[in-house]
Amino acid sequence: MTMKHSIIMAFMGGQKDRFCTYFPNATPEEKMAKIQQVEGIDGVEIVYPFEIQDPTETAKQLQKYGLGVAAVNANIKAGPEQQAGSSSVPKKEIRDDAVRILKEAMDVAAELGTDKVTTCPLTDGYDYLMTTNYQEAWLNMVDTFRQAASYRDDIQLFLEYKNQETRAHCYLDNCAKTICMIRDIGLPNLGVTLDIGHSLMAGETPGEAITLCHNSNLPYYIHTNDNNGRWDWDLIPATRNLWDYLEAFVYLKRYGYDGWLTSDMSPIRLERVAAFDQNLKATQKIIQIVDGMDLDELFGMMQRCETVEILQFLRDHTLK
Repeated sequence: MTMKHSIIMAFMGGQKDRFCTYFPNATPEEKMAKIQQVEGIDGVEIVYPFEIQDPTETAKQLQKYGLGVAAVNANIKAGPEQQAGSSSVPKKEIRDDAVRILKEAMDVAAELGTDKVTTCPLTDGYDYLMTTNYQEAWLNMVDTFRQAASYRDDIQLFLEYKNQETRAHCYLDNCAKTICMIRDIGLPNLGVTLDIGHSLMAGETPGEAITLCHNSNLPYYIHTNDNNGRWDWDLIPATRNLWDYLEAFVYLKRYGYDGWLTSDMSPIRLERVAAFDQNLKATQKIIQIVDGMDLDELFGMMQRCETVEILQFLRDHTLK
């Protein structure tokens, strides 16, 4: 498997949870300089508008540190007016502002040499029952993302799902529902950002979620991290769910995925360069194991329902 590796730039700046603050704030260039120290990293996912004020200057800085751009992350959830949502809310002016941000991010993506904008509408959801019109919210989201995606057909807009946070229940909470929304939008330049940790949180099997995207003829973009299935801890990949990761990469190889693998791992309480080095090494080891498998043999055993033989096959290739 030949894939490119990137890191979400925000993790090299200040971070915080509900109780603690971790690391000092950093400028975009300081984040790039830190990422460059991680051997084997090819690029970054950069957040618009917070990490990009002047796209020309950003491009120069990326070139200085030898970094490509996996995607521009359009943040439509962090403004004070977006706390209760941005793409789904009844107020048209708030939805229009989300469309504006998405369109501007698409222009920035083109300037930075990537064909991807990704967005995760985490404030679009609900906390209490009987407080939201589900039909209206869904149709508003369809309209918001349709307006954005139709702006330019040379840039793909990827929708990232997550079942909770910042809302108790996010509207785009699983892969199948995200595919339903993309079908309702009905434009060819939409895809799914499949965060493996979000998939696990949603009770999915990541390999099956990848297959849903593949069978739907939709492009997909992979975020790597891990968790305990109950919260989005953004741990180093394969430290909690080794077999899920292994199977996910079996299907990535089977479907010929050759795109970016972007680390969405939060290195709080860790030395960041060392943590991202481990993140990359864990991913590379999984790829190495899968590359050593005869997938024709594996899928032949699946076809014959040879469960015991498959378990032996996996032990032979992993537990050496």
